[in-house]
Amino acid sequence: MCNEHTRRELEIPAELERLHETREWANQVALDHGLSEDDCFQVKLAMSEAVTNAIIHGSAGQSDVVRIFACIGDEKLVFEVTDPGRLDTGDPVERLDEGGRGLELVSMVMDEVKLVRGDRGGSLRFSKRFATA
Repeated sequence: MCNEHTRRELEIPAELERLHETREWANQVALDHGLSEDDCFQVKLAMSEAVTNAIIHGSAGQSDVVRIFACIGDEKLVFEVTDPGRLDTGDPVERLDEGGRGLELVSMVMDEVKLVRGDRGGSLRFSKRFATA
């Protein structure tokens, strides 16, 4: 699944003001693993949407924590964003509210997307395959 030796982590309070930090972190991880400029942009976009959803829909307030990790797995770069809440939105790519289509956008720019919901929180895992020569 994931090579734990390549694992990187970031933890932030559930504050929208921290989105820039998460985008830059994800961009640096993508750059460090050789993703193209276009793929890095898509990773940043996906991360922005995933963290926004975690903060707005999966957190009760700024005292909650959003955890993010990245690792290498089976010829792809895998990211996961977890929050303490419980999303109950039906189909993972359906609209979360009238304001946007965040998870649908993530699924459009990433190669794989999986939303896991449970009593102890929610997790959005998404990945970008490495380009083959």
